[in-house]
Amino acid sequence: MLVGITIDEFKKFKPSFLLNIVNKLGLDFVEITETVFEDLPDVINTLGKIKTGFHLPNAGDSGYDFSSAAHQDNIEALIESINQNHKALNIQYCLTHPPQCNIANQSKSAIYGTLFTNLERLEPPIIIENIQSMSQEEFTAFYNEAKEALGDKVIGQCFDAAHCYLRGDDPIEILNQLDGEIRSIHLSDCEAHKDSHLPFGLHGVLPIDDILDAIKENQYDGIINLELLPRQSSHVKAVINSYLTVVSKFDKRKYMMTRLRLFYHLPSLMKQFSKI
Repeated sequence: MLVGITIDEFKKFKPSFLLNIVNKLGLDFVEITETVFEDLPDVINTLGKIKTGFHLPNAGDSGYDFSSAAHQDNIEALIESINQNHKALNIQYCLTHPPQCNIANQSKSAIYGTLFTNLERLEPPIIIENIQSMSQEEFTAFYNEAKEALGDKVIGQCFDAAHCYLRGDDPIEILNQLDGEIRSIHLSDCEAHKDSHLPFGLHGVLPIDDILDAIKENQYDGIINLELLPRQSSHVKAVINSYLTVVSKFDKRKYMMTRLRLFYHLPSLMKQFSKI
């Protein structure tokens, strides 16, 4: 199993700075976004042997996704950047959501067609993530349509537990039905009606401990990525503790090694983040 964390720009800190931290803590995996291309030489130099997944733009965060024909210039540039650099960035997959943009005067089949055409041009394989606005049945139908269109390029699903929970479904029930399609799991805490990407222990409502128990009981052995959004310096330690919570459940040796690394590095890290 690989346990990782999303690396994005945070306040004044560039992705390469954050990668340097996760390297010190001994992480083996991170999920990156298009912000790495603004910091590319330093990111590549800092990455080392860490494996990555690439989270493609989505409508909620970027204002467009790979189904947005009006943003085709942005999409073209990103496809080129990924294809030129995916080996240097150790990209194992590109992750996409189903389309979420409201595109006037276009049919669902046309929107899906644009998405699939753009995804087909990416050299890394594709993982597809469930979203809050789709029921499990709707998502499964979309996933099957993507597999039919893209064939072996689609290698599985990303299961976002908070999306499932906020939809009103039971994430533990979904995890108890693991059938090999889920290759990645996104974990973050959430508020009652908001996908807030909280670190654990900040008064969120997702049943994190029960979800981790279900993952372990079902012998899941893929990727768990912590998709966390710290909002202030005090949240940085909560992000680290969230990672420790997951690692302690699945890899006691890794947990102890990380605690040892933190003994040496945490004071200086907190001093750097305290300047936020």
